[in-house]
Amino acid sequence: MSSAPTLTERHTDATQRLILSSALDLLERASVPELTVRAVAKQAGMSERTVFRYYASRDAFLDAVAAEVVSHIATPPAPVRIGELPGYVRPLYTRFEEKSALVQSALHTELLRRVRESVALGRWRAVCALIDAYAPHRTAQDRTIAAANIRYYLSATTWHYYRFQFALPLDEAIVCAETAVRLALQEIGRG
Repeated sequence: MSSAPTLTERHTDATQRLILSSALDLLERASVPELTVRAVAKQAGMSERTVFRYYASRDAFLDAVAAEVVSHIATPPAPVRIGELPGYVRPLYTRFEEKSALVQSALHTELLRRVRESVALGRWRAVCALIDAYAPHRTAQDRTIAAANIRYYLSATTWHYYRFQFALPLDEAIVCAETAVRLALQEIGRG
């Protein structure tokens, strides 16, 4: 019995990859409102009906696009030790910078919630666990506030704000976020 994919399975995979790569192309180079099923179908050289054959609803389509965005941005895994949190800013912001067009598009579309619910939620849980283990002597509210502040500085939204609202160069944005994370850790660590 062969485990090789059938021709139909290979065709399905190739079509799904074409749809998702077309969606990413639009996100990276077009205006945000252009991420429609119609625009993606046109970009992919197929009908809207074909897109909906693979994604039964707009929500299913957006879920798949969000998963593809997360995969392409490929942020580094969350730190596993408390002391790694300030240093985590540099590889995270560097990755946001490398995928700037895609990150900025994801920040301004219906994809944002979906992206946050995947990779950002995992990062949030990791930060909460590190803070809880680091500062059990502090109240639950204090730990939540510290984790929320650190989470804010470990987000694409903050990277974007530093880079495009404050017009800071990448290195200065990184130093700002590292400093804020370090200060939050110092505060929560006090006895």
